Amino acid sequence: MRKKALIAVVVAALASGAMVADMTMALAQTDIVKERQENRKQTGAAMRAIKGVIDSKGDPKIVVQQAAKMKELEAAFVKMFPPGSDKNTKALPTVWSDSAGFQAASKEADAAYDKLAVAGGSGNFAEITAAFQATGKACGACHQKFRAKENN
Repeated sequence: MRKKALIAVVVAALASGAMVADMTMALAQTDIVKERQENRKQTGAAMRAIKGVIDSKGDPKIVVQQAAKMKELEAAFVKMFPPGSDKNTKALPTVWSDSAGFQAASKEADAAYDKLAVAGGSGNFAEITAAFQATGKACGACHQKFRAKENN
């Protein structure tokens, strides 16, 4: 009888452990998705700040600063897609099935941020505007392949 009771306790403990592991994974999944969302919100804010500089012919140093910020955000963002973080997200399965393509798209965005910083450093608003537009295209290209469309 004691052996059956011990087996029941062990089975219950294992089942509890599995439930805790599942809940932990679910929380980790939610956290990484929130981190990705926050990262992209900050990137969007940086793009809006640059657009404001362009529209007002403001301080081009802000463009350089915001481009540097976007580079930092991109370096972190591309690492925020571990296996199993594909639930409750706008990221498409291609992020994981075409990891090389996703990494390449990130490098394209990163290169666009570099060009934007150089343009900002020049102080030439025609160059800044062109680099800003190219940055938008690099971001959009990634969205086309790796992000689900909004349902409006």
